[in-house]
Amino acid sequence: MNIALIGNPNCGKTTLYNELTGSNQSVGNWPGVTVEKKSGKLKSENIQANIVDLPGIYSLSTISLEEEVAANYVCKKEMDLIINIVDASNLERNLFLTFQLLDGDFPMIIALNAMDIVEKKQEKINFEELSNLVGVPVIPISASKKQGIDKLIEAIENVDITKGHKPIRYNKDIEETIQKFENQIHDRFIAIRFFEDGLKALDNIKLNRLETKEVLSIYHDDHKKFDLDFDMVLPNARYEKILEFVQKTHIKSAVTKESQTDRIDKILTHKVFGLPIFGVIMFTVFFLAFGPIGTFITNQFVWVINKFFTLIIDGVASLGMASYISSLITNGIFGGLAAVVGFLPQLAILFFALAILEDSGYMARAAFIMDRLLRRFGLSGKSFIPMLIGFGCTVPAITSTRTLDSDHDRKITTMIVPFVSCGAKAPIYGVFAGALFGGGSFLVVFSMYILGLLVAILSAVLFKKTIFKGAKANYIMELPEYRMPTFRNTMRHTWERSKEFLVKAGTILLAAFIIIWFFSYFGVVDGTFRLLTEEEIGHSLLGSIGRFILPILKPIGFTDWQAAVAMLTGFIAKESVVGTLGILYGINGDVIQNGTLLYQSIQAHFTHAQAYAFMVFALLSTPCIAAVSAMWKELKSWKWFVFIIAYEMIIAYLVALMIYQLASIPIGTILTYVLTGIILIFVFFMVRKWIRNKGSACGGDCEHCSQTSGCNLTQYIKYKEILDESKRGDEDGK
Repeated sequence: MNIALIGNPNCGKTTLYNELTGSNQSVGNWPGVTVEKKSGKLKSENIQANIVDLPGIYSLSTISLEEEVAANYVCKKEMDLIINIVDASNLERNLFLTFQLLDGDFPMIIALNAMDIVEKKQEKINFEELSNLVGVPVIPISASKKQGIDKLIEAIENVDITKGHKPIRYNKDIEETIQKFENQIHDRFIAIRFFEDGLKALDNIKLNRLETKEVLSIYHDDHKKFDLDFDMVLPNARYEKILEFVQKTHIKSAVTKESQTDRIDKILTHKVFGLPIFGVIMFTVFFLAFGPIGTFITNQFVWVINKFFTLIIDGVASLGMASYISSLITNGIFGGLAAVVGFLPQLAILFFALAILEDSGYMARAAFIMDRLLRRFGLSGKSFIPMLIGFGCTVPAITSTRTLDSDHDRKITTMIVPFVSCGAKAPIYGVFAGALFGGGSFLVVFSMYILGLLVAILSAVLFKKTIFKGAKANYIMELPEYRMPTFRNTMRHTWERSKEFLVKAGTILLAAFIIIWFFSYFGVVDGTFRLLTEEEIGHSLLGSIGRFILPILKPIGFTDWQAAVAMLTGFIAKESVVGTLGILYGINGDVIQNGTLLYQSIQAHFTHAQAYAFMVFALLSTPCIAAVSAMWKELKSWKWFVFIIAYEMIIAYLVALMIYQLASIPIGTILTYVLTGIILIFVFFMVRKWIRNKGSACGGDCEHCSQTSGCNLTQYIKYKEILDESKRGDEDGK
């Protein structure tokens, strides 16, 4: 049996899906968490059922791509049973989708979620009466608190999927039109969808030319008998019934109180203070992860790794294995992995903090706050949601662009999301900031995230004003109730993202490090291809590649081939940049020096300006191969794909070039140029304003001046206007 789990965005679908299937899908208190359908087995000993978690939709009349996934699944009737999850705290809006589903004759169960919030508001819902009115079982639950789940599973086990329900009936005029459509389409549900959506609804069925012509004729003739626009007739009728049903079943509190969410939003979404508060919150997140607390925890973790890897390396040395095997294990595998895995604690703290913001409902507010800023440039705050997701990983961030309504907005957001700093780039910032910027390392890391967002937003504005000129952005988004983050969900988010990092380190990165080791420690010396010593790795295959591309990167601060090669390997996976440096800068496999990762080597090979330019180039350049693949999948165009790859590389190079070259100029020279420029601009505008507004540059008297024929001063123009007006008055008097 196939069961479709369908409901509005942020109604608790994924949480319920996890409870019904025992899965660990990521959940969040904001819309757009699910963008593709997911499936899992129902936890039941009595029946075998497959549950499909569909993307959240407000209506079967779709706009965005992920909404079409859900709507098409329903219209094609691929399920045996529908579980419609309804947010009981927002009953009227959620029931609109419910009534659309009731237009079909599918077996259906309504899961009335968030009953704990209803009780907290001192309200009541007569779910038994609601069940009688709609004609399907209604089960009250609270998915986040695991309440009512057993009763829902019991209802699923007992449902008869061979029997549908009695469909919703409308007034006489509407039913007559529906019947006319049904006579040609032979399916009441699709006939109603055609009534509401037009030709788009016919994509899921096949009609011959005569039937299509007749349906269109009916559509043209019958719309004249309704006062409303044809596509608004059914929604209006539905809402009339919804209001009627809600009045009969929903008992609201006699005392209307301002909710806790409204009180918090008065501060956090304030039109003046909302953006600064968002900045402070994000600064705090990065301070915790990369400041004194995160650094202290990381140092302790590195000490443990140091002891463990030292034992492994000593053991390998004592076994007397072949030199290339020993080099592979010490320099390749442990040299690369040690440099990357050492930053796991800081990443875990970052993931933990972001999970709290997601679970609480603040992420939706962040998009709302940014909408106020972005819409001035024709953009939408909805585009900011993928950017927020991009703090974790670029791949799901690009996939989440399917939630955007406009094709132009989807393309723009897909192209700018890679500029946002993902978790894979954090180890790069961690090692360079920790090695060279000391106590201010968290400020350097924070600046990377701000710079990434700034470049992304400016690029979006540029695209909107040029290649996608005229595309309008609308933004309608529900702000969910604030919820106390649960320890279980927060730790699940943190563990899932940390596990993904570790799995990547143990699979893709491990393979990459072995390949990098081979190209680093094998080369031709004196006409012989062999394993190289530490002093000879400059003659390696990788060394040759590095020296070839180094001249291109020298203007942005790259001074040796090792740095050039490390950046090149970042196109496989950004984490491999640090691992490659660990392999190339490591001495006898010991990349963990004085309790830190690569710090002495970084300090020996980079200045502050070079390190910052290196981080900027890593931030803005083309992302890893997985993200590039996701971009191609979403853009579906070689033209746009090649354009954005080239654009990202050019922007990364230019920004890194500007930062490095400016940082290389002595501070006194920079201040001299800046102050000189400010003084010249100030003098120019003051003189210009004085001449235009005062008009007395000559200091003379206009009445007796002999140079007025070519004078453009404001003083003379006003004098001439008065003189001409006086002359016209004299002529009128005559």
